[in-house]
Amino acid sequence: MPISLADVLKKLCDTTGFSWWKADNIWLSLEKLKVLYVMNQPVEELWHYNCPSESFCELENLTLRNNKKLLSVFSPAMIVRFNKLKKLTLEKCELLAEVFILEGDKPNHDNQEMLPQLRVLAMSNLSKLTCFWNKEPQVPFFLNLVSLFIIHCHCLKSLFSLSQAQNLKKLKILRLCNCEKVEEVISSDKGEKVATIFPKMKCLVLKDLPKLVNFCQEGGCFNWPNLQTVRVNNIPSIKTFLRDDLNTPLLKSVYITFAKKLWLGNLNKTISYMHNNPGV
Repeated sequence: MPISLADVLKKLCDTTGFSWWKADNIWLSLEKLKVLYVMNQPVEELWHYNCPSESFCELENLTLRNNKKLLSVFSPAMIVRFNKLKKLTLEKCELLAEVFILEGDKPNHDNQEMLPQLRVLAMSNLSKLTCFWNKEPQVPFFLNLVSLFIIHCHCLKSLFSLSQAQNLKKLKILRLCNCEKVEEVISSDKGEKVATIFPKMKCLVLKDLPKLVNFCQEGGCFNWPNLQTVRVNNIPSIKTFLRDDLNTPLLKSVYITFAKKLWLGNLNKTISYMHNNPGV
């Protein structure tokens, strides 16, 4: 049987003398837990048998770090438990290929959103990560996500489809760095054109993305009324930021080093100049 989070916590209880574990029912009651760090533990699943419906329902901060066996984080049965989760950190999980496993997921009318309170999602050094989920969620997701950090995830080719990106209406900070296979941030969606994605975006960082060719190759006018800071470095394959128009009324420069800035009137022209003048 795979080692679960319950097994790790039971071992902790046995070691420390805590009385969370109920031997007669063989489950942990964690209805008041708000912060959980699981580091250097061989957890293969968050849970592999039924647990009380109250468990994890108050959890606000979850960190999984230095794990060599975890394949995914959330299953359809468990995702409804994390409606109050505000921060999720995944770091150095060597086999993690997908964050959400939604196979066999059935519409749940009691669950109107997926991770509705999540504000910060940080993923780093996930060498096998290929996507967020194995199939399109049937409910809105990440509606309150403010900060998204993705660093050293070398199997990712894109983050979201254009239609999926419509959920991230409150995203303000996107940092995408050292992902060697990323070709576009937002993947095309069968000719769909959308006027506004990330309407609250304030800061965008794109660094060390050797295969990035475009932020989104789909046509249409992107409207980013709040974008103020753009930092780019080592993105040699990108010739232009977007194929069509991009409205960024507050953006006045692009940082190409920590302090050095460049601006040629708009983001597309600036990125194109950088591509044609790699030594700038």
